[in-house]
Amino acid sequence: MGGHFVLTVKDLKKSSKWYKEILGWLGFSVAFEDKRNVYFKSKDFTEYIAIFQGHNEFVNDKFDRYRVGFHHLAFRADKKETVDKFYKFLKRKKVVVTEKPQHFPDYGDELYYAVFFSDPDELRLELFFEMNTETKNTH
Repeated sequence: MGGHFVLTVKDLKKSSKWYKEILGWLGFSVAFEDKRNVYFKSKDFTEYIAIFQGHNEFVNDKFDRYRVGFHHLAFRADKKETVDKFYKFLKRKKVVVTEKPQHFPDYGDELYYAVFFSDPDELRLELFFEMNTETKNTH
């Protein structure tokens, strides 16, 4: 059973172009699109990801991940090298990277490796690889 995540953006046209490139690299394609929203799908992700046009009265609002609501959206990579390749892609696209690829032992163990980046509205996104015990023993 799948569902969907909806992110509200300030400028759907600008964000649509951005998300098509970024999510496209991660294997997503457009499932549905109109003047008010865009839905993305992937065979590797059970939920749809959607972006909706925000209302004009909120155009000057700034995102703060520590307010009640959305904190960040994370995607799992198949291997650590994928995170590194994605980071190079983000740099080429001049995407704001808030935390370069690294291990995050404060997330529970030394096996968590991730890159954090921001969309045009400063929404926080992440691509991570978490090595499980079986993977660790084979390397």
